[in-house]
Amino acid sequence: MSKTDPESGGGESESVGVSIPDDHVGAFVAEVFEDVERDTTWEQIVSALVADEARDEWNELSASEQVAAVLSAAADYDERAADRLAGIPTDRGKPTPEIRDEYDEAMRCRRNADQFRDGVAAAYAQGIVGDDELVAAVEEGEFDAAVVAEREDELDRVANAFDFEYRPYGGTLMHDEEDESDDENPLEDFEAW
Repeated sequence: MSKTDPESGGGESESVGVSIPDDHVGAFVAEVFEDVERDTTWEQIVSALVADEARDEWNELSASEQVAAVLSAAADYDERAADRLAGIPTDRGKPTPEIRDEYDEAMRCRRNADQFRDGVAAAYAQGIVGDDELVAAVEEGEFDAAVVAEREDELDRVANAFDFEYRPYGGTLMHDEEDESDDENPLEDFEAW
């Protein structure tokens, strides 16, 4: 919010914040991570992230440590997507095969990041992680809204330059509804390698 300082005539910046009661912080965080258009389970995320031979070690971690690890993996995918998108030049009339490959890889990284966070929301909804554990995991793990915003800005820049279709973060697919099959499984293209 910006105010005008009556003495100097200049602008004075003031932040406006909303306080969230401690009892509701976990639910608020889970809702931020949830993607209403996905139906991810915690088990799917663990299966995609943790190799079979590492399961015993994974199971020894606390729920908070597991969620922190998933959030850190999501943050890594966010950074990789943002970097790939930032490296795509938009001064060409048509995308080259290399540009398309970079874009597709960036979108794979973006999908994985969003899927991982949706899995964290599912873990909260399933009671695998409670309020305090979720908050501790967010503090211990990595989640940077600025990186997600940068990723989305770069995606918007590239997609608009080449007329690529994409689903906005937390929104709906940007294509004709009749193109989408009702049986489409959002996890079908989920690859965490």
